[in-house]
Amino acid sequence: MIRLFAALALPGAVAARVEALQRGLPGRPPPPENLHLTLAFFGEVDEATARDLHAALEGVAAPRFALTLDGVGAFGGAKPRALYATVRPEPALERLAAKVRQAGRAAGLALPAEKFTPHVTLTRVAPGEVSATEAARLLAARSAFLAGPFDVDAFALYRSDLGRRGPSYTAVATYPLAP
Repeated sequence: MIRLFAALALPGAVAARVEALQRGLPGRPPPPENLHLTLAFFGEVDEATARDLHAALEGVAAPRFALTLDGVGAFGGAKPRALYATVRPEPALERLAAKVRQAGRAAGLALPAEKFTPHVTLTRVAPGEVSATEAARLLAARSAFLAGPFDVDAFALYRSDLGRRGPSYTAVATYPLAP
């Protein structure tokens, strides 16, 4: 079984800005090489399904666009579980994510019908590690964060291998967007 997800890689300068934003945050921040913006998480799939998924993703047609990271947020409400950089609304990103999820369904995957919240994870926190008040203070100090705009000209299919030091991600295929 292979653990797969589709995502946008961050350009070096944007990843460096995100890395600087992570400094001083509690929890488990992803290392710079793992920073990305997830389009769809496919979970554990077998080799045959992975091939079908790759074929379906090759058929995704979408135009290039620009993105800007703008601000910060948290998942978990009163019990924060992750802090993240937010993405300025971009309809082209929403359409691309919908097409990627549809490609997953076409490959036979049952994907949850959850709302797409584009973000770049800054850190994950254990239950009770950070209070809602502390998360709000950390986010307020970083609320003016801005990175970009940056061009998005491709997305990738990533393999996620879980290890003792956390996951490692490897791009297994890249899919260009139309000029």
